[in-house]
Amino acid sequence: MADYTTLTTSAELPRIPSISASQALRAAPSSAPSSLSTSAVPTGLERLDDAIASLGEGVDRGLPRGHVTEIYGPPGVGKTALMMSAAVEALKDGQRVVWIDTGSPIPTPRLKALLTASVTTSNKSDPKEVEAIYEKMETLFSHFRTPSLPHLLALLVRPPPSFPPNGTTLLIIDSISAPFQPYFPHASELKARLAGQSSIPQQTQWLLHRKWNVTSDLANHLVKLAAARRIAVVVLNQTHTRIKGQPRPTLFPALAGGSWESCVYARVVVYRDLAPLGLDDGDQKQEGGLRRVRYAEVMKRGGRVISVRTDENIVAFVIENDGLRELSAHPLSSTSKTSLPPPSSIPLPISVRKRKAEEVADSEGEEDFLDEDGDELNDFGLEDN
Repeated sequence: MADYTTLTTSAELPRIPSISASQALRAAPSSAPSSLSTSAVPTGLERLDDAIASLGEGVDRGLPRGHVTEIYGPPGVGKTALMMSAAVEALKDGQRVVWIDTGSPIPTPRLKALLTASVTTSNKSDPKEVEAIYEKMETLFSHFRTPSLPHLLALLVRPPPSFPPNGTTLLIIDSISAPFQPYFPHASELKARLAGQSSIPQQTQWLLHRKWNVTSDLANHLVKLAAARRIAVVVLNQTHTRIKGQPRPTLFPALAGGSWESCVYARVVVYRDLAPLGLDDGDQKQEGGLRRVRYAEVMKRGGRVISVRTDENIVAFVIENDGLRELSAHPLSSTSKTSLPPPSSIPLPISVRKRKAEEVADSEGEEDFLDEDGDELNDFGLEDN
């Protein structure tokens, strides 16, 4: 009887309050060092950091840690330069950075110049101290080269024990879409090869669907890596042009799809456009009498697509010798509400003609994407979804 009374009495005592796993995860970094307690990595553009950050992510602004951020745009707009600026900002705070090359190698002289400029700006007095800080920043930067898709998958799916290094806060892949092109031909190319055949071979059908399976697996591993190691994973994506179903040729990310879209937490598009008259671009050079500047526009934030374009989500900047420089903000007027020119002013490079009833259009049954071959596609602008 005494034992029964003891059990019933102990059951009435107040229990320790339980918390959810998400609450415990948020509370865990509070006792960590300051370099690990930050929830975001700055990009070097303050307005862009504010635009990427969600309202419920604390005081830190920038590339969110624990998530995957996608940056896409046509060639030569400054995607790599933007990520080198973010890498320098992380290295200045004593954080470790991992850079993975899949296509063009990282411009090492440019990165060294940015590191040297950041060190000399903060420590101008003692040259020995400047040299020591620079050498420490070099040790915190890890570079990997994956020349093919199997190399990239092996590094991310079956990583070695030392990858990523301990203390990594920023991981950059430049670019995520480049390794797919040699292994997965365009759907229109495959259909052109099989034009004379009555049925599509089973192996070809498997190849058409295999790309999306690999993309899904790659995206899942990136999300797991970012969440498990609390790393800000940033992937640079190339573009292609979509014509069918659009009022004008429009640029879209080259690597896309349902599974990929669900894994991307934030998305930024980088492009070049004519600067409005009220924009203070300093000493920015003119091209043919017209000023062209670079823009970084947030298209997705906090896992949600931004449907309405606002001034806060569009950041104009220029690339200088010592890094990136923001241009003064300008309001979107009724005539500059979108960076797209009016549809009537775009000369489409396709001549439309009527065809006979027995003719079949060449584009029927083909994909509505064209690979981007030159800078002339930049003149078509960008359109938000």
